[in-house]
Amino acid sequence: MQNEKSILDRFEKTVDAHGQRKAVVDPAIFLTWNELRDRAEYAGKRILEQVEAKEPGYPVAIFCEKQVELLVSVLGTIYAGGFYTYINPEQPAERITKILSVLNPRLVIVDESMQDKLTKSGYTGQTMYLSQLFCPKKDRQYTATTTKKSTLKVISSPKLTEMRSKITRETPLYGVFTSGSTGTPKCILINHGCVLDFIGHFTEIFHFTENDIIGNQAPFDFDVSVKDIFSALFTGAELVLIPREYFSTPARLLDYLCDHHVTNLTWAVSALCIISGLKGFQYRVPSDIKRVMFSGEVMPMKQLMIWQENLPDAKFVNLYGPSEITCNCMYFVLNRRYEKGDKLPLGVAFPGRDVFLLDEDGNVVNEANRPGEICVTGESLAEGYYHNEEQTMLHFVMYKDAEGTMKRMYRTGDMAVIEEDGEMYFAGRKDFQIKHMGHRIELEEIERGINAVEGVERSICSYDEKRQRITAYYSGDKDKKSLHLELKEILPVYMVPNKFAHVSEFMLNKNGKIDRKVLTELEVVE
Repeated sequence: MQNEKSILDRFEKTVDAHGQRKAVVDPAIFLTWNELRDRAEYAGKRILEQVEAKEPGYPVAIFCEKQVELLVSVLGTIYAGGFYTYINPEQPAERITKILSVLNPRLVIVDESMQDKLTKSGYTGQTMYLSQLFCPKKDRQYTATTTKKSTLKVISSPKLTEMRSKITRETPLYGVFTSGSTGTPKCILINHGCVLDFIGHFTEIFHFTENDIIGNQAPFDFDVSVKDIFSALFTGAELVLIPREYFSTPARLLDYLCDHHVTNLTWAVSALCIISGLKGFQYRVPSDIKRVMFSGEVMPMKQLMIWQENLPDAKFVNLYGPSEITCNCMYFVLNRRYEKGDKLPLGVAFPGRDVFLLDEDGNVVNEANRPGEICVTGESLAEGYYHNEEQTMLHFVMYKDAEGTMKRMYRTGDMAVIEEDGEMYFAGRKDFQIKHMGHRIELEEIERGINAVEGVERSICSYDEKRQRITAYYSGDKDKKSLHLELKEILPVYMVPNKFAHVSEFMLNKNGKIDRKVLTELEVVE
C-alpha cells in the first residue's frame, strides 16, 4: 500500500468500485458506500469548522454508543485531519477523566443523551453533539422504509480539501487506550501507514472480498475493531455492527448473525465463548460463516472444539499481537480438528514483520524449550504512547540485528517458547500484566484502584489464567460487597476482580514487599 498516502485514498477507491452496495449496518439503519462517504465528508467539514485546525494529527474523542453514526464520526474525524479515540460510555467517570486528561482532545463528539456523563468526568473543553455532524433536514431526503436511507448533496469545503492534501502515511489515525501500571491509562498512537500496511496484508492473506459480511463484535476502543472497520473499507465488504446487549442473549445474537448472513467473525476469545459456553449452537448455527479469527487470550480448547464441530467448513485462525504493533504480528491457520490437551501455536509472522525471542541479556533464543520475550521489528509499529515519552522509550527501543543493522523494536513483555515441533507457543507474561476478557491489564492499576477506596489498607491481585479469574487480596475494614460496588464506579468492568479475599494481614518478603507466593495461605477474614 506504499502508493496510497492515507486511509482515505483506499476508502475512496472502494466507494468508486462499490458505491451502491451496503457499507455499514446496525439494527436501525444502513448506509451504502456512496452515502457513507458523503456523510463522512460533511461530518469532516463540521469538525474542521469547530476546531479550526490548520495541520493534521490532532486528537478528537468520540463518546456515543456503537452505531452507524459512530463510523461516520470516525471517518469525519479522519477527513478533518484528526485522529480518533473512541471513549466507551460504559467506562466509569473516573477512568474517562483519566483518558481525557492524557488525550487533551481538541474536540469531544458526544451523543446528546450522554452529555451528563461527560460532564461528570470533569471535561470542560470543546464539545459537539453527534447530531451536529449530520446535515440539516432540508439537505436530506428520507425514504419511508423500515430502514432509513437518504441522499445527501455534499457542500464543498476548500478547508477540507486543503487539510486532506496534508494527510500522509505518518499522520496519526487513531489512539487506543491500554492499562498503565501507574494507574494512568496509556494511549497507543497508530498512523495511517501502519494500518495501510497491516490491513493490506490481512485482507490479502485471508481473502476478504466485497462479498464478505463482517460481524463486528469489538467496541471501537478495542483494536480488534480496527480489523473489522478497515477490512471493510479496503475491500467493500459489508460491516454489520453488533450491539453490546446482544451478547447477553445468545439466541438474539445468533438470529442477528444468521439474518445478516455474516461470513466473518474476528472476535475476542471471550465473545466466542459466550455462544459456545451457553450452548447457543443448540438454538441456531450461523452456517454462512466461513472464517473465525480470535485473539486477546488463549482459546480454551473445549470451546474451540464446539466451534469446529458446528462450523466444520469454516477456517479458524489464531491471531497474536499487542495493540502497539497495530493489531497482530503473528497468525496460525488451524489445519485440523483440535482436541482436549492440544495447544495452539502462535504461527508465523505477518509480512513485513520480524518476530523473535530475546533472553534477559538481549540474545536471540533459538533453542527449544527455552523461554524468551517476544520482540517485534518491521512494519506497523506504533508511533508510541501519546504524551508519554518515558513509557515510549522504555518499550520501543533500538535493536541491532545479526547483520549489524539498527532497527526500532517493540518489547511485548509476553513470554514464549519454541518447542520441539519448531512452533512458538505463548508462555505468559514477564511482568504483572495479564490478558483478561481480551484486554491487556496491569494488575498494578487494579491494585491502585483498590487502595484508593476508603477502608482499604493494602491490596494485591493475582490472576488464574486457566479459570480466567482475577482475585483481589486486601486488608482493612472494608467489606467485600461494598468494595466490589465501589470498584465498579472506578474501574472498567473487565478490570473489576472476579473474587475478593479479605485478609487479616499480608506476609512480606525480605525486601519488605507483599509476598505473592503465599497469597493462598493467608488468613481470610469472614
